[in-house]
Amino acid sequence: MSFSSLFSIGLSSLSAFSAGLEAVSSNIANSQTTGYKRVRTDFADLIPAEAPSLERSSSAGVVGAGVAAVSRQLVSEQGAVTRTNTTTNIAVSGDGFFVVAPDPTTNSAFLFTRAGDFKADALGNLVNSAGFYLQGAGAGSAGRSGSLQSLQTVNVNRAPAGADPAALGALTGVEIAEDGAVNATYANGETHTLYRIPLALFVNPEGLEDAERSAFRNTTLSGDARLAAAQSGNAGAIEGSAVEISTVDIGQEFSTLITTQRAYSTASRVISAADELWRTIVRTAA
Repeated sequence: MSFSSLFSIGLSSLSAFSAGLEAVSSNIANSQTTGYKRVRTDFADLIPAEAPSLERSSSAGVVGAGVAAVSRQLVSEQGAVTRTNTTTNIAVSGDGFFVVAPDPTTNSAFLFTRAGDFKADALGNLVNSAGFYLQGAGAGSAGRSGSLQSLQTVNVNRAPAGADPAALGALTGVEIAEDGAVNATYANGETHTLYRIPLALFVNPEGLEDAERSAFRNTTLSGDARLAAAQSGNAGAIEGSAVEISTVDIGQEFSTLITTQRAYSTASRVISAADELWRTIVRTAA
């Protein structure tokens, strides 16, 4: 093995373990972020290009060319569901994602999230702490819709279809049922369903791409979103007055941090040793 290869292997180690430390840092930073899915880093041996066959391993006489790191977010992991005092907070127990949009006035650029800490803004639109607006189907849709474009931002100030706002009086409360029904109660004692919240299902949820702020976008690997009513088919249940907390385990992350940090430190010593050997050869040759 040449000195250039030795340095290259050491540098690949530093790069890979840096990615691992970055993933751990992100996980720890988001340990209290609602709906956050932890990131895991996997490491793989690099086989040199001059290896006779990809089937040959180091035991067959081929020395690896270093290590590569691949970090991915574990989208399908279920976080613990915890109760809250906010009736518009919702969590998914099982499969499915809430459909959200960054703008309440347009039904495009849809994203998907498990962060259900929704609250009504000044206009009555339900928005989570990440700034994404919850999308729902009409009250008569049974919680499913033919397309994402038919969804609309859930607004609790909307008057129920066919009802007289003057007779209803002021809005006194909002609750979200397990089937996704957004039920509003008014001063006259009547309760009306304003929307039904569908869940987005994917053939391969692990193929979703991290967008921003605990939201995801679909890719060719995940497939297109299929809308389903909560508790129907493979779709999970919607729990009101609850949120799904981060899937990060602080104890596990600190353990990973220690082992990755030690590996990084050792890799840096490999480079230092190679440098010292090179200096010794140069001095000897001189």
